[in-house]
Amino acid sequence: MKNEVSIEAIGVFIFSKDIRNLDKDLHGIIKKANQTILKKGVPKDRKNEGANIVDSTINGSNLNLHIKSGLYVRAYSAILRMKKFLASELGKKFRIGIRKVIVQKISFRIPLEKETPQNFIDEIRSSSYVKSVRKEEQTLVIILDEIKEHDLKINVPDRIINEIIKKINNFNISSKIKGYMDLTDSVTIVKKETQPIIRKSIPKRIKFSKEPMDEALKIGWIKEFPGRGQWIYTTPYSQLFDIIKEILLNEIAKKLKFQPFMLPKVIPLEVMKKMPGYLEDIPEGMYYIFPPPRDPNTFKAFKEKVKVTKEVPREELKKVLKDPDYVLAPAQCEAFWQFYGGEILDIEQLPYKLYDCSGYTYRWEGGGVEGMVRLHEFQRIELTYIGNPEQIVQIRDEIVDESIRVVDNILDMEWRITAAIPFWAKEGTIDFDARDSKNIAAYDLEIYLPHRGDRENSEWLEIAGCFVHKLKFVNSFKIKEIKKREIWTGCTGLGVTRWIAAFLSTHGFEVENWPKAVKVKFDKNYRQIKTLSWPPEKID
Repeated sequence: MKNEVSIEAIGVFIFSKDIRNLDKDLHGIIKKANQTILKKGVPKDRKNEGANIVDSTINGSNLNLHIKSGLYVRAYSAILRMKKFLASELGKKFRIGIRKVIVQKISFRIPLEKETPQNFIDEIRSSSYVKSVRKEEQTLVIILDEIKEHDLKINVPDRIINEIIKKINNFNISSKIKGYMDLTDSVTIVKKETQPIIRKSIPKRIKFSKEPMDEALKIGWIKEFPGRGQWIYTTPYSQLFDIIKEILLNEIAKKLKFQPFMLPKVIPLEVMKKMPGYLEDIPEGMYYIFPPPRDPNTFKAFKEKVKVTKEVPREELKKVLKDPDYVLAPAQCEAFWQFYGGEILDIEQLPYKLYDCSGYTYRWEGGGVEGMVRLHEFQRIELTYIGNPEQIVQIRDEIVDESIRVVDNILDMEWRITAAIPFWAKEGTIDFDARDSKNIAAYDLEIYLPHRGDRENSEWLEIAGCFVHKLKFVNSFKIKEIKKREIWTGCTGLGVTRWIAAFLSTHGFEVENWPKAVKVKFDKNYRQIKTLSWPPEKID
């Protein structure tokens, strides 16, 4: 692997019994793994970048595996594959289980092409989980602290090296690894450019090419709020929001006979842990709620410091708040599945089709906040459906068709449908065969935004994700059918906030340029609120 990124990992598998008498069996299992599961998914011309177990030792009930790899089937990912493989091979024959997995060491060897400045080395050394950094000729060697199995499952090593590589690229000291690990920050497993386009509209006339956030700020449609990723939406925006929300409800939800529900937006962690993939894979994308004790005396020091300093003494807050017990709803469908959870349904009564649009959805995007399209606080219409497999696929596909009709004929926006694999469906739990809708986990409805660049190379905006879960949520929430017949679930999020952003990116802020269905409902005689300094661009 000369001049390529290489990875090494040492995994310790702690079994339920002494395994020293299984030396020959383990040797055969390791040989088989090297030829099969550790090469699975590696292109034929890059087999050398798959994982390979180069050494193994047994110590009582512990098995140590030394694994090397390139960027495909990375060495630390191979440890998770080996856990499943070992459990299967040994469990059936010897009734031995794996109690614990530890990654004692992960090291990365990254080729460099230019002189490495000391401040770069210092920056890498200060990164989380990094134990040591050294330079060997034109190679950077990075060793991580011990990694637990939980950290592996939530892709901690991927995220660490992703951040390191971003820094390498910022310093422009290597071109071997640009773009590596782009997947880890995305909600879908498949890169946008590789998601197959299933259907698309004809190109539409470009009426507006500015960034809508800049224009909305100038003319007072939105105003900054101290919380990043949040806006104050003023009267004209709110009017447009209500109009488009009503169109979506009437032309999609109600037309397809979905019934309204009103759901909690403060979700207990006991419910959240049942949501496939969320706490395991993206816990960093949620707001956590720490309930306080209901005793005023516990806040005595906090209140005194507020009075004296006129500041918020956060350290005092930390002393009295309880452990986190809730999150603000990041998916909006959590309570739907809890409603069904543990219940016994009769397939003859299905499908049930429900929707909620009773409040905000919350996601912590960190540095990923963008204008009016990627926010910490936004509104959606969440559609959920439960029924037999054929019903779920049909309902999802009907939602896609009606959404296209609204986008194309009513709102006159340029669109495309892509097939995707959502984060909760990774590791082969959902098939991905674009020829059969039944095997498409997600259809994304995307809109072209002129201000982002040309159609072929710019990122389009996803405004709806239309999902078929198969058994994923049924199993997770223990939803039963009276005769044990197979039932599936699905959901669709119509991101109303994003529909508004897409509409304004397409049509701009001149009401006369809007499609008739929206224009006729918009009251232009609203009273514009003005101060001496706001809005920045005065409107008569």
